[in-house]
Amino acid sequence: MADVYTFGNAEILVADVLETGLMPEISTMTKIGEVLEDSASLTQEEGDKTEIFEEGNPDPKVIIEKPGSITVAFNIMNADPKMLSDYLGGTVGVTSKEWEFDGKKKSVQKALFIRPQQGLYFKFPKASISAVIAGDLNQSGLLTLNFTAKPLSPGAGKKSVFAGKVSDLVPAG
Repeated sequence: MADVYTFGNAEILVADVLETGLMPEISTMTKIGEVLEDSASLTQEEGDKTEIFEEGNPDPKVIIEKPGSITVAFNIMNADPKMLSDYLGGTVGVTSKEWEFDGKKKSVQKALFIRPQQGLYFKFPKASISAVIAGDLNQSGLLTLNFTAKPLSPGAGKKSVFAGKVSDLVPAG
């Protein structure tokens, strides 16, 4: 078996969550925006372990493990008023074309596809996505929309995370 090394972020795609709980076809998904270089990460927390002991025995009889949650984080550098409305809440004024925020945070759930330049891609049929505005307003800084996404259960008996090799993806077109 060939070694698989995962690096680089080629693109992050989103689509509406399907009622079936299945992953949308990649060809129907859209690029979320321009991801700031070196801002994307995918991490899994250390899970919980419960050890069950027999009285007087220092070694556990059973260890029950629960996996930790997965988090994807990335910063979008080309946010516009529509993106602010889509991921933070509020509206875009018809005449002014300005983002108008009423202080009410929007709950966003989308299907998410993370494709690196090489290695393993990740697909979440249903993910909770939150965003915040961040950045430095100076000559060397950049205002970004910083995203955090966590996979959610897409439904009873459905898988919440898929991963495969980029080299196995069917080319678009």
